[in-house]
Amino acid sequence: MRKVTYVLLAFVIMLCGGCKKKGKAPEPQQEITLEQKLNQRITQMSTTAELGTVEYTVKKVVMDSVINKKWYEFGVKKIMFRCTAYLKAGIDMNNFDPTKMKIDEKKKSVVITLPKAKLFSLNIPPENSEIVYEKRTGTRRDWTVEERNELLKLGEKSIKEDVPNLGILNDAENNARDFFKALLGQLGFESINIKFE
Repeated sequence: MRKVTYVLLAFVIMLCGGCKKKGKAPEPQQEITLEQKLNQRITQMSTTAELGTVEYTVKKVVMDSVINKKWYEFGVKKIMFRCTAYLKAGIDMNNFDPTKMKIDEKKKSVVITLPKAKLFSLNIPPENSEIVYEKRTGTRRDWTVEERNELLKLGEKSIKEDVPNLGILNDAENNARDFFKALLGQLGFESINIKFE
């Protein structure tokens, strides 16, 4: 009787073990294309807005003689400032046009046209400006705060006009190019061409 019970119990265990529910086989995951990977990254970068940024510190000497010269004043009135300007430039990804990407999946090649680099900010803190020379003779008044501020604005304008010659925009584009080449290489692209317009 015990033998029959053991045999019957073993049979039930074997039967239950073989009756596992067969679930659906896992569906094969669809492979993400290089273009999809790139679009995901571009979308993420667009939220960052500023890319490939570079910062420059520029020393500028600003000088002038007599602002708002009056007919009844005579003598000399000169001033010279040395100021420090902080410039930041880069690629504004808000202006990126996704239609300017050309992708060849088979060749694993990509051509991306990015917006040209631009100046994001120029800051001349007044506390970093110092007077290195000042002269006043005759009936000339001392330089007022307003006149000094006007001179600093002229210095800022002069720096902005000189930005193309400073190399900051080229450096920003080179930084963006290096960034994109590294990023696209990680995504699987082998031939990478970055342009700016």
